[in-house]
Amino acid sequence: MATDNTPVRILVDLIEEDFKKETIPHVGSSDRKSIVSRLIERHYRKSKDYVHYNVVDRETGGRKDDVLLYSVLSNPEILEPWLKPIQESNTSVSGIWSLPLLSEKLFKKIDDKTRNVLLVSQQVPSNLRQTFIKDGKFESSRSAVVNLEDATIGEYIALEVEQTIRFLSNQRHIGFDEKIEVHIICRDADLQEIQSRCIDSAMRTFHYHELETVTDTLGCDTQPANNDTSNTVEYSNGIYSYVCASQIIPIGHYGNRSLFAKFYEQLISKTLYTSSAIMLLISFVMSFSYLSESAILDNEAATLITQKNGVNNDYERTLAKLKPKLDKTQVMQSSVLLTEKIKQTKILSPQNFMVDISRILTRSGMYDTEITKVSWQQHQSKKMPASNNNRNKATTDYARADDINQHAVIGGYIRVSQSSLKESVNKVNSIVSAFKNNKLVHDVIIKRMPVDVRSKSSIENESGVEHQNDLNSDKEKGQFEIELIMKGRES
Repeated sequence: MATDNTPVRILVDLIEEDFKKETIPHVGSSDRKSIVSRLIERHYRKSKDYVHYNVVDRETGGRKDDVLLYSVLSNPEILEPWLKPIQESNTSVSGIWSLPLLSEKLFKKIDDKTRNVLLVSQQVPSNLRQTFIKDGKFESSRSAVVNLEDATIGEYIALEVEQTIRFLSNQRHIGFDEKIEVHIICRDADLQEIQSRCIDSAMRTFHYHELETVTDTLGCDTQPANNDTSNTVEYSNGIYSYVCASQIIPIGHYGNRSLFAKFYEQLISKTLYTSSAIMLLISFVMSFSYLSESAILDNEAATLITQKNGVNNDYERTLAKLKPKLDKTQVMQSSVLLTEKIKQTKILSPQNFMVDISRILTRSGMYDTEITKVSWQQHQSKKMPASNNNRNKATTDYARADDINQHAVIGGYIRVSQSSLKESVNKVNSIVSAFKNNKLVHDVIIKRMPVDVRSKSSIENESGVEHQNDLNSDKEKGQFEIELIMKGRES
């Protein structure tokens, strides 16, 4: 039956595991790693991938060096019979943990107040593990082979405890006069025998923890599912396996990266899968949010459209009621505008025009000028009429915004007999200039000038005395005609 490639955790309890303390200079993490690598290379050439270390203290005097505690598998080849099949089967391995190093975490579940603790446990019938924990921190550990043919388990534990305490004193983990609290994890069947051999003294006190009590404290079940009653399952190996499996962060103590490559791949794959699932969930939530918001906006838009249609209907009904009044208002407005227009143009009259023209001609000194013809009409433009011969009155629309001006043609003659023809022409030009300089006049043109059929020399040599009495000649030769556009007098 195929199963998922669930990552496994390897827990090792080997006699070949050494624990030592070294004093090294106080340096950074990268330099410390180099120092440890050289230290292991010098003493354990094959164990570079099976080393775990921590800085546990720092000296108070001298250079204030770091106190380094490291554990190392002196013979890592002993793991080959297990690691090789695991790698060949492409099984995912999350880490390799040291059982003695996990004793610190186990004891915190049992008792975390004792200062100097020697934790004694038996994982298998042939092995006894003794771990020294000082102030809640791992210090050292010692493994011994158990041979029950020579002595009982109680005698063996009492003897090994004394040897371990002497070893710790020699290694300066404890002083020779320090008290040790010995905690023994044992089976219920061995409890009476161990208590009879391990006697309290002034320097050490024994405490006993039955396996069933410890499992209840940890909240784990170490009994096999198939009711196997072999001696192996009745020891504390199940307790340590539970502590190892309970590590939240799967970072072990030993092993190289290649051994955990499959686990890293699975971890990355699960991370990506989880991220994808989270992103998918977020996208669903956001999509639902957008859809909900869109539905709300659609409802609001429909409400606004309904309100707009209602307002438009009210407006149309109100406008329909006011339309007759508005029609009358438009007529009244046109009447008012027409009245204002007529009021503004009332000054446009022939009489006012003649008064203005007389002032202009008088100021220009035209005492010898005779005006024989004046034509006048209203003209709603500042430009000259297109047809000069059209004497019909132009149409005037008082409703238009264009100003209403005066269009006039002034004709007469100058007494040529009293001056030369050239002077007569100059007088006409003077009249035109006078009109142009007047602010009421928009435009002015000369339609006719004094003329003479004689040669140029005759005109230049003629004398005014010879033609004094020739009035008919003046009317014929001195005629002029001026056309102009002029606005009304300012009120």
